[in-house]
Order: sequence, then C-alpha cells, then structure tokens
Amino acid sequence: MYNVVSIENNILIHITKIGNNIVENDNNCKRRSEDRRLIAQEKQLLKKTDNVSIRIDSDLSSKLHEKCIEQKISLNTLINHLLEKQVNWHELTAEMGWVSMFRSTFRELSDSIPKEKIEKIAETTGTSDLKNSLNYLYGYIDLDSILDLFKKRCLSTNVQYREMMVNGVRKIIIQHDLGKNWPLLIVGQMNAILNEVGYRILNEEYNKLGFSFEIVKAEDL
Repeated sequence: MYNVVSIENNILIHITKIGNNIVENDNNCKRRSEDRRLIAQEKQLLKKTDNVSIRIDSDLSSKLHEKCIEQKISLNTLINHLLEKQVNWHELTAEMGWVSMFRSTFRELSDSIPKEKIEKIAETTGTSDLKNSLNYLYGYIDLDSILDLFKKRCLSTNVQYREMMVNGVRKIIIQHDLGKNWPLLIVGQMNAILNEVGYRILNEEYNKLGFSFEIVKAEDL
C-alpha cells in the first residue's frame, strides 16, 4: 500500500510541476506579446502625425474604399501611401524630366540598340542624369541614397527588387520583363555612380527572368 501511495504522490507532484511549467510558459508568451504590442505602440507614437479633414468626390471615395478591400488595408494607410508616393516620387521625377512609356515600347527600343552602345549610354547617364537625380532627391550621394533611389525606380515600374547580405556582401536580385538590354543599362549606371562613392559592382549574373549583382567597397578589392 505504501509503495502504491508513494508512486501516486510522485505522479501527482510530476503532473503539478508540468502544469506549473505550462502556466509559466503561457505567462511568458503573454508577456512577450504584450511587450511587442507596447513597442509597436511606442513606435507609432514616436512618428509624428497630423489630423486633416478633407472633402473628396463621392466616386473617388468609392474607388478608394474598393482598393482598401482589395489590398486588405485601412483607408488611412492607403491614403498615406498614395500621398507619399505622389509627393515624394511622382512630382519629383516629373520635375527632373523623367518620362514614362509602355513596357513593350521600352523593350523594343532598348533591345534594338547594340550592347556596346547601351553600355556607353549607361556609363554617361550614370555620372550625369543619375547623379543629378540623387542630388535633387536627397541633397547628397552615398551608398544608402543610391540604393534607395534604385529600389524606388524598380518598385515604381513593377520590377521585383530584393536586397540581402550573403557572406557579408550586399547582393541585389532583380526580376523583370524589360528586355535583354535593360539589365546592362542598370548595372552600367549603378557601377558608374557607385565608383564615385568608393564602391564597385561584382559578380553580375543574367538570365531570362532577371539578374543579380554584388556591391563591395573598392578598397576591399
């Protein structure tokens, strides 16, 4: 009898400990979740915002709400995104003389130019047009501003952009449908402007779906 009771007590003690561990783990999860929520709130509070009341056309309002449903975002988020894109991109690029055209037209034009000519255009425009654009948009030229502008260019033309660190080296991966010569133009422009701030492009890779390259400090070569 004593052995049976002793075993039962040991089992109860073990079960109690398991229960306590489960409760403790659950409490820890709740605390971490609460910490993340508070951090998110703090970040939101740190970002300055203004309350603005405007009147808009009823048809436009309906279209905005439809977009919110399609993209599964709030009306506030959508409007902020549209305004940011208009003020910080479309207006500025229009002022700088950037133009838009059909993708098919661009592909036909760029692919009709010999590779050697494309590379020459890239080198020239990288140290002139691209440099002027960076100064106009940011007021300075460094690696961060160059990559930020390049990312915005890609996103504005529905080109897939991805940036990652591979073995301590910054790698850019692009997927696009802008023709065989567009990657040559981009890599040439980027390399020309990166050279001016002490960086180089290495290990370019091209295929039918996209291209990639690495960015390294010139002094590390």
